[in-house]
Amino acid sequence: MNVPYPVIYRTPLMRTVMIVGASSGLGRALAEHYLRQGHRVALAARRTELLEELARAVPSAVPPVVERLDVCEPSEAVAALKRMADALGGHIDLYLHCSGIGRMTPEIRFEDELPMLSTNVTGWTACVDWAFRHFLRQGSGTLAAITSFAANRGLGPAPAYSASKAFQAHYLEALRQHAAVHGAKEVRIVDLRPGFVDTPLLAHPERLFWVLSVEKAVCHIVRAVEAGCPVCTLSRRWRWFAPMLRLAPRWLIVRVLRKAKTCAC
Repeated sequence: MNVPYPVIYRTPLMRTVMIVGASSGLGRALAEHYLRQGHRVALAARRTELLEELARAVPSAVPPVVERLDVCEPSEAVAALKRMADALGGHIDLYLHCSGIGRMTPEIRFEDELPMLSTNVTGWTACVDWAFRHFLRQGSGTLAAITSFAANRGLGPAPAYSASKAFQAHYLEALRQHAAVHGAKEVRIVDLRPGFVDTPLLAHPERLFWVLSVEKAVCHIVRAVEAGCPVCTLSRRWRWFAPMLRLAPRWLIVRVLRKAKTCAC
């Protein structure tokens, strides 16, 4: 998508927006956008003090709903989502799932992989399932989730992360099929796949390539959500690179990763 930077795309109508993982990174930036646009917003994260700080810092005609939510506690997370929906009056136009965790785990120890599986698979599924069922009952709505460019291929330095993002991408595709089969034409599923974005999740962005600023990433995400794009890779460079990564032979991926490891030493 061609986006006129640094202008933020303006959503046309007031709507109700629920954002999970709004305390930092892209989730916080998206929360700021929708609050500044005057939408009715519900914000959820583990660190509610950061959400309350955000609510004070960003002027909004409609004060946001703030709720503590830990995706690693699925039953409590779903209860929190229900409370947020009630506070919004029961109707939700947009559910944005931005909560996630990612790290390199080259030693391949289960205890290192488990936090990503709990957050990106088990907790993620509990929240996304709730949002999807809510939209089916409602008859309309957009469910958007930030997955990752890593969903395109297994990555040796981060096995659990890349596998969990592939799980998310396939799950969203399955939900999209489910909605279509059951005639839920007004229920839209949006898979947002950023490459590197300059958030605290990146330890050393200066060592990476094609790093997207948070502001540009928000532009892409908001436009993709409004258009109802089934899959949106952020940005154009990463979009062009995705088919090549999927089609690259295994030996080439191994060679590149081996070279990258040597350069990092």
